[in-house]
Amino acid sequence: MDINYSLPNLTSTLQIIGCHVGNFHPNWSFPRHHHNLFELLHCKNGEIRQTIGDHVFTFSSGDWLLIKSGMLHASENNSTSFYRFFNLHFDLDDPIIRARLCKTDYVIIKAEEATQLALPSHVDAIENALLHHNRIDTVEDDKALNRLIIQSHTIGIITEFIKYSEKTTSPILKIDHNMHDASVFETELAHEIEDKLRNGNHEKIAEIAASLGISRGRCTHIFTKVYGQSPRQYMSKIVLNQAKHLLVHSTYTMEELAERLGFQSASHFSRQFRRWTGMPPSAFRPKFVRSQSDEDG
Repeated sequence: MDINYSLPNLTSTLQIIGCHVGNFHPNWSFPRHHHNLFELLHCKNGEIRQTIGDHVFTFSSGDWLLIKSGMLHASENNSTSFYRFFNLHFDLDDPIIRARLCKTDYVIIKAEEATQLALPSHVDAIENALLHHNRIDTVEDDKALNRLIIQSHTIGIITEFIKYSEKTTSPILKIDHNMHDASVFETELAHEIEDKLRNGNHEKIAEIAASLGISRGRCTHIFTKVYGQSPRQYMSKIVLNQAKHLLVHSTYTMEELAERLGFQSASHFSRQFRRWTGMPPSAFRPKFVRSQSDEDG
């Protein structure tokens, strides 16, 4: 058999939080706040006054907005009309994609430009999936399919934002001046740190820094500058992906999984997994794997 094209094994995580369509009444406001997730906003009707950092602008019907994680932002509806919106928060563990998303504090795509992209079709598909998912007569199998549809179109929206932000020179793209572009040396060093994190068998940050002849603080600073997340956050996502893969594709007991992943005990692994995902590892594992594991144990 001749294989012309192939893709390396791919295991990655997209986390979606608070995906919804809603309305806010006139004189509604949400105070300045920040969180560790990226935020997507689409104004379906009405308009609001949006503040991000020290920038204030009007967010109007048809506009789209991507806000970088960690940015202080606030919203206020000073109009006499209801503000109808689509909103979701997300995070993903691909370091290269995260770095591209972190190049700007925010990206706004105005309504007239958004119609030239695939954004309207993506949000229509997500809203339709949300409607079906929330119907009382929708069975669990169909709800799972709706969640997959939402994930796939969220990835489509993220892709549209990355392509748009990297081809435009519009002044509405605000560069984070506190995060200067990384030098070639810093980028190469960050790649070396990333390689050690991924292949170092749970090597500690301090050990990686010592092996490179730099301090732990500088190691963390350079990695965060290039990848948009700390080494600890990145390592947590690697371990989570490994845990998910092993739960689905192996029959290891929880004790064996904990040992392979570098946890002190099965209970420690279970607590951390629940903290990451909101569910115990036993609930994530498919039933047929769970029963086989129980038999082996």
